[in-house]
Amino acid sequence: MSLASPRAVITGLVLGFVGLLLLCGFAFTLGRSSTFDFRSSFTQAGSTPSSLSTPPASEPTEADPTEPGVSESPPELITIPDLTGVRLPEAEQTLWSLGFFDISTEDATGQDRIVINPNNWVVRSQDPPPGTAVPRDAEITLWVARPTDNATTPEVTEGVIPNVVCMDLQAAQDVLRDAGFYRLRSVDGTGQGRQQWIDRNWVVIAQSEPPGSRPDPTTEIVLTVVAFGEPTGDSGCAS
Repeated sequence: MSLASPRAVITGLVLGFVGLLLLCGFAFTLGRSSTFDFRSSFTQAGSTPSSLSTPPASEPTEADPTEPGVSESPPELITIPDLTGVRLPEAEQTLWSLGFFDISTEDATGQDRIVINPNNWVVRSQDPPPGTAVPRDAEITLWVARPTDNATTPEVTEGVIPNVVCMDLQAAQDVLRDAGFYRLRSVDGTGQGRQQWIDRNWVVIAQSEPPGSRPDPTTEIVLTVVAFGEPTGDSGCAS
């Protein structure tokens, strides 16, 4: 038996390798043509899987009252009471009880003073005016003043005691000093012996030297006072 030549062996191997490649290519082509097309099969059958279908329309929601054509019920209107002459804490409490909370205060004298102790202030006017019907979220401005703001500042004459009754203690002392009297002292008119730490929080209801008198400049002038909001006795002073 004769052996094949080396050339014949190489040629055979090459042909076998080429044939193997052709066989693999044919098998790959056949596999691709037979792949199942899931989407096309549903399309051909006239249906679509639920995952590919159009999502359902959202459920209707309640109408938005801000949208055009939607009516909105009007807010409840509350009539503002007359607060003129009422002390500031009482006025604020009245408004709060009616549901008003947007409240601001302004100095009615135009001095732009800041309200530190509400008990020392009285309502002079208000905006909106009394009797106006407004919703609860309306802004309300109270124009306030101290009770002693109505006191008349007397004319000052050197050496003559001025009338300082119904003035606040600070203003009364200023006027007396302008008249040349510097020995000044204040006492608690209620008999409690309280000290007057903030002079503008007290009202003068009496003075030891009568108005128009001409005492010695070294004479001590005693001023009887009460705190704002307290009875002023026979003086008739606003407090």
